[in-house]
Amino acid sequence: MLFRSFMTINAALRLMAGLVVLTSLALGTYLNANWYYLTGFVGLNLFQSAFTGWCPAILVFKKLGLKAECPTDKGVTVNQAVHIIAGSVIILTVGAVLFLHVTPMTLIITAIIGASLTQSAFTGWCPAMMIASMLGCKKTTARSEERRVGKECRSRWS
Repeated sequence: MLFRSFMTINAALRLMAGLVVLTSLALGTYLNANWYYLTGFVGLNLFQSAFTGWCPAILVFKKLGLKAECPTDKGVTVNQAVHIIAGSVIILTVGAVLFLHVTPMTLIITAIIGASLTQSAFTGWCPAMMIASMLGCKKTTARSEERRVGKECRSRWS
């Protein structure tokens, strides 16, 4: 499989989350506003996966043979911080629209997060990653790199 050679579990999660966010926003805008609940669910799942290290999609990605990533040091990783930042923004914007009746134009912020998550799966960069790095979050490396340099890898998702 083409993605297996370069895509990690975290990159696949960002890709899937971004695509589902963008799709559910489009469906909510043009078909039925109840689709925004799916957008909110993705945000909630991103947020909780930063703390628990578990997401339903991880099981699928493991079966597809995608590589896990290992933190290079102890502490919060960049990927965890991206999940916290993206999940929080998605939950706040969707919640404001659904429950506080804020203008749906607010969801443009959510669409930007979705697009950013999607492109970061391929480029390895998004604004949330830069923010996380500036806050001192730890970088991760793919498991095969860890083995190559002889370090022991204890991934949360292995």
